[in-house]
Amino acid sequence: MIKTYIKLAFRNLLRNKTSTAIHIAGLGVGIVSTLMILFYVNYERSYEDVHAKAENIYRISLDIYNGNEFVLNDAQTYQLIGQELKDQMPEVLDYVRMFPMEPIEFKAPSTNVKSYESRVYLADESILDIFTFELIEDQAISKFSEPFKVIISESTAEKYFGKSNVVGEMLSFPYDPTPLEVVGVMRDSPQNTHIKYDLLVSHTTLPIVQGWYKENLWNANNEYTFLLMNDGVDLADFNQKLVKYSEDNVQMESEIVLAEPMEDIHLYSNKTYEPEVNGSAQTVNFMLVIGILILVLAWINYVNLSTAKAMDRAKEVGIRKTIGSTKSQLVFQFFTEAFLTNLISGLVAILIFIVLLPYFKSFTKLDLSIAHFGEMRLFALLLGVVLFGTLVSGFYPAMVLSGFNPISVLKGKFSNTAKGVALRKGLVYVQFIASVVLLCVTMAVFKQMQFLNSQDLGVEIDNTLVVRSPQNVPDSLRQSLISAFESQALQNSWVEGLTLANSVPGSEVKDLSSSSGVRKLGEDESTGGFTYYHYGVKENYPEVMGIELLAGENLEPETPFERILISETAMENLGYATPEEAVGEIITFYRSSKPSEIQGVFKNFHQRSPKEAYMPLIIYRGNIPDNIIVKLNTSDSKMAVAGLEEIWNKVYPESSYDYYFLNDTYNAQYQQEQQFAKTVLLFTLLSILIAGLGLFGLSAYMVQLRTKEIGVRTVLGASKPSLVWILSKGFMGIVATSGLIAIPISYYFIQTWLGNYASQVTIGWQLFAIPLLFILTIAMVTVGAQTLKSAYANPVDSLKSE
Repeated sequence: MIKTYIKLAFRNLLRNKTSTAIHIAGLGVGIVSTLMILFYVNYERSYEDVHAKAENIYRISLDIYNGNEFVLNDAQTYQLIGQELKDQMPEVLDYVRMFPMEPIEFKAPSTNVKSYESRVYLADESILDIFTFELIEDQAISKFSEPFKVIISESTAEKYFGKSNVVGEMLSFPYDPTPLEVVGVMRDSPQNTHIKYDLLVSHTTLPIVQGWYKENLWNANNEYTFLLMNDGVDLADFNQKLVKYSEDNVQMESEIVLAEPMEDIHLYSNKTYEPEVNGSAQTVNFMLVIGILILVLAWINYVNLSTAKAMDRAKEVGIRKTIGSTKSQLVFQFFTEAFLTNLISGLVAILIFIVLLPYFKSFTKLDLSIAHFGEMRLFALLLGVVLFGTLVSGFYPAMVLSGFNPISVLKGKFSNTAKGVALRKGLVYVQFIASVVLLCVTMAVFKQMQFLNSQDLGVEIDNTLVVRSPQNVPDSLRQSLISAFESQALQNSWVEGLTLANSVPGSEVKDLSSSSGVRKLGEDESTGGFTYYHYGVKENYPEVMGIELLAGENLEPETPFERILISETAMENLGYATPEEAVGEIITFYRSSKPSEIQGVFKNFHQRSPKEAYMPLIIYRGNIPDNIIVKLNTSDSKMAVAGLEEIWNKVYPESSYDYYFLNDTYNAQYQQEQQFAKTVLLFTLLSILIAGLGLFGLSAYMVQLRTKEIGVRTVLGASKPSLVWILSKGFMGIVATSGLIAIPISYYFIQTWLGNYASQVTIGWQLFAIPLLFILTIAMVTVGAQTLKSAYANPVDSLKSE
């Protein structure tokens, strides 16, 4: 019996090749799209899966207050907190500190290979027990507790030594004459972890190479601290204990220690000094909704297209009922057809998905793979989609088709119920509301990106080359060598200016120094304070970078170290009403034993992108800044890079020439939003394709019902345009109404998303009108093709059966 059902189902599918092709295409596109989105969502939610104990690992951070006013969250903490929590709280089994290093140049003496590395941490030996990473060379790993020991990644070993079995090799670095001994080699960090490292230096090295570390137990929160906790710890209760610990700790002013699960960091944490730019749970959840929505739209298509062909199956149903078929048999038959359609669509989809996965991987820049998702998981997911799709898409057509009255059908007297027509129209409403919402959101994302890119940054970043200042030069020679490089560079007409700075616009927050105890001299310290970000520069930095001074005087070569420039936001946080009022004032910002005097106030500029609020900045004349900033006066960037490299090799023959263009680094801050916009656009267009197929199905169904009416109108002299309008106006009304319903929904989603940005594009009526007009055009073309085909048909063919 089942064999007969399958055979009949195949015959019906082959008999209606066009409908079958549309069914399979719609469902196939829906399943492929959903699989891609689910792979993306699964990957984003898989962060920290590499760590076997991730469920019990928590990171502690600081909430900083100004009195009772919350200021910010800081991902980095003080060096002693981990040990104190382990000693005082039984829930804490162990802890590990990870001190991030700025980009640093390493050199392998045995191969003379040198390179800058940016993923370097000084870590406690407990990292070997708390975190999980595969050691491929570990003969000397027990020595990691000693100073000047390092564990390196496999790719780092290959880069410096050309092999992975390098235990015992040495790496020199500029902080100390003593080289680092390699005591272990680990597999490269996977992409799906928020803290990635290529070199782990023993934490006991830190107080030796950074003399200030021992003296600043509670004055510098510069490292990440992770806790290994007991099973079943209640986070809310533990955080209450941390609040009590913070209040009782006399070393901490206006700061509260809190814990967060390591597994939540990537999607839910957006603190200052994060190791990297994290993802967004909001974005991932939105993508998941799109994936489910696309699949639902595809199933809606099946319902609409199946009922659109109901009249073709009506006589078949009537005859089969007349000769004894029961309703349950007919229902099973139609469910079999739905199952085969979904199954074939699923098989086609999985083949297309396998072909497209490498391209989607490249598109998203994520390490997506079937192996990571799980082959059995993929099979179970596909089977679930096919079975659930069969139930969802097959139920209504099976009930409708099997419910025809055989006598009425065989006499040609049957029609659809008002409820059935309303349901199909309702499904089309759902499709086009979803399509308009997705289009509006996509347009809003692109307009916001365009808006951010068009903002006046307050600082000039174009045509600017940044070269890292060499670190392996004795302090006694650094200034003279930098001066020599500057002098030779400025002799070229294609160099407009040159300056130095410890940080540059677009740098990550973790590359900035910060101070939280800054206030007017003599002000009550119990009032708390804001966090201020600061870095040293050469005196001509504001001039070369185009930063406008609002009041006071600029920096000069002879400016004392205690004199500083502050931004407008810093001025406001300090409580000054005008730039003029702030100039000459003394604040508790210490670069030496003396407090600092405000020499000038500069106009706010975006040290970070315009999607973030202006930072309260302090700049001052630095001794030996880390970055050489070269303003170019040529469009031939390759020539300028090569020319500067030639000068570099003359002045610094032993140092790496490590450079980047400032606008590239700055624009990289928008990468996540740009990727989100492209991904949403891709799946929005696919949803519109599926909605178009659905409208095609409904229009075909309605035109088929009105074939004789069209014949009569044609015989009576109706024009082709009037026929098209008569047949199309109902559909245009559905689409237009869908668009109007979609507008407030779109507005809500857009406003919610824009709430993540300090600078927001203005939402105008065009943002909603353009998507609506686009959808109306798609609908007009889709419906118009059907109605024109019917309008140009010979009326004799539609009337001869009467």
